[in-house]
Amino acid sequence: MGSRSCLAAVVALFTACGGGGGPTAAPSPSPSPALASVLVITIDGLRPDAVERVQPPNLLTLAARGAHTMTARTVVPPNTLPAHASIVSGVDPATHGITWGDYQPERGTITVPTIFTIAHAAGMRTALVCGKNVFRQLETPGAIDFFADLNGGDQAVATEAITRVGEGYRLMLVHFADVDLVGHVSEWMSDAQLRQVGDTDTAVGRLLAAVPEGTVVILTADHGGNGRNHVTEQPFDMTVPWMIAGPGVATGRVLTVPVNVKDTAATALSILGLRLPDGAPARVVTEAFTP
Repeated sequence: MGSRSCLAAVVALFTACGGGGGPTAAPSPSPSPALASVLVITIDGLRPDAVERVQPPNLLTLAARGAHTMTARTVVPPNTLPAHASIVSGVDPATHGITWGDYQPERGTITVPTIFTIAHAAGMRTALVCGKNVFRQLETPGAIDFFADLNGGDQAVATEAITRVGEGYRLMLVHFADVDLVGHVSEWMSDAQLRQVGDTDTAVGRLLAAVPEGTVVILTADHGGNGRNHVTEQPFDMTVPWMIAGPGVATGRVLTVPVNVKDTAATALSILGLRLPDGAPARVVTEAFTP
């Protein structure tokens, strides 16, 4: 997927410059579960080679101050709703059952345990701010304390998230939709989409500047894309970035272990001192944490 060595060099430069069941306890990599909060950011349709091409400063800074891989994998089908259902549940679409891509309210909401249901059952406040209405199918009744479905673009999503991020939510997911939306209109890796990557990076930077101390940030994508869609199992559809930064996370570390977007769920819960139900295929990305 493009020149990963080029990205690694840029990350090194930033580093050098300083740049189904209820919740069960699990060893937390760091920080203390009594203090930790987790912010999961997803950039819809972000290909790793778009990051390499654009060199978005806020994403590069996040990678440099934490751990990252540009070769993470998404799930099949590589589509927004199935992938996000896996991101929050730690299981594949064949298990969580959400394989469609558009909002179908008659199908109800996700029925397997998610990071929201597990954290909320443990007494933690949760929030989800998104740019597409399909996320309503992840809104298990009673599990998300604040939910905002916005259609005003990534800057509007950032503004809403910024107003909420300091309200004591231990777990928040923020979804930026515009990179994907522009890709469907103008093609993946087009000039228009690459400009949008830069604009979305600005929105992400605004949010990161507002994140309270003690928050661990995980950033990833749900899928890539090629042409005007993302329907295959080829690398340009299936390969995504995955980054994590915050207290207890190694600085400037390029991950060598395989990472799947499902691992976001296991890793986020572990930071909170929780874990997925037994049998979930997601794994904590332990290599990201010190020592």
